[in-house]
Amino acid sequence: MKIIYSDAHKGHAGAPEMRGESFVPMAECPERMEVILQALAEAGLADVQAPTPHGLEAAARIHDPDFLRFLETAYPMWLKEKGPGSAAFARTFGMRGMAQKPNMNSVNAMLSAYTFDIFAPLVAGSWQAIRSAVDVALTGAGLMQAGASSVFSLCRPPGHHASGDLAGGYCYLNNAAIAAQFYRDRGAARVAILDIDYHHGNGTQRIFYDRGDVLFISLHGRPEEEYPFLLGFADETGSGKGEGLNLNLPMPPGTRIGTYMEAMETAAARIRSYAPDMLIVSLGVDTFDGDPVGGFCLKTPDYLRLGQVIAGLDLPTHFVMEGGYAIDALGRNVANVLTSYLEG
Repeated sequence: MKIIYSDAHKGHAGAPEMRGESFVPMAECPERMEVILQALAEAGLADVQAPTPHGLEAAARIHDPDFLRFLETAYPMWLKEKGPGSAAFARTFGMRGMAQKPNMNSVNAMLSAYTFDIFAPLVAGSWQAIRSAVDVALTGAGLMQAGASSVFSLCRPPGHHASGDLAGGYCYLNNAAIAAQFYRDRGAARVAILDIDYHHGNGTQRIFYDRGDVLFISLHGRPEEEYPFLLGFADETGSGKGEGLNLNLPMPPGTRIGTYMEAMETAAARIRSYAPDMLIVSLGVDTFDGDPVGGFCLKTPDYLRLGQVIAGLDLPTHFVMEGGYAIDALGRNVANVLTSYLEG
């Protein structure tokens, strides 16, 4: 299995996040990639390839052009207005229903319109990292189109909370959704996205909710008590052409592997019946017991079982990295999913 990875993510660093009542260093940090790469190498997965540069055309198939412009220009505007030394955050959040076309000459207006929480800061290296993550996803998709049976796009920043024109939850552009559209544009009749991050993939759901060509399945903490709170309920099944193509499998805090595997088997059965040409796995391992932003109780050996279920689907599979923030166990957890998948 080839691993697509770029160091370009490293400049997206240094912004704080609020946890509880305090500002602390962001859990979504460059060190995450280092421990994953090290653990993969120790597991014998060391075929690392740099991404091929891509333009923004594929991203623009998913994301609004003004939103892309915002991500590219907001921090330089912030720097000019505020000076160095701080990250760009929104002052207010424009809930849908308010005027949503911001003054593109006002960084505060753009931040208010195009972010939905305080967990999508922009710093000097953010745009380069965001662009690179898309390149990592699309390079993996190109390899899959060329005949690879599996590939791992080690993306940072993650993407599944980003919708067509909103960033949040550490996510800016939706790497998995961009890859799915890439496959559709190149002849895949049906694509399935299996999101096993602890948090609901609200951005991915919004992008494909009324479409009839992409199945989205998410296993996650119940939105009644877990971020992102307002999407991810079991009765959200798609609309219009997408009716029946959105499957949410929310689970309560403290979920352990037995309950989680029941949900995995439900997801696997739905994927088999859909019979996609391509499977994308939004690979989050913040389901780990002790993850600082998670709430499930999976153990490191449990991730072997997840990889086995995915392997049992016998589909071309593109893994795209999402969350996972327990640094000491993060690499081993990711490696366990991928090695057990490869072992079948």
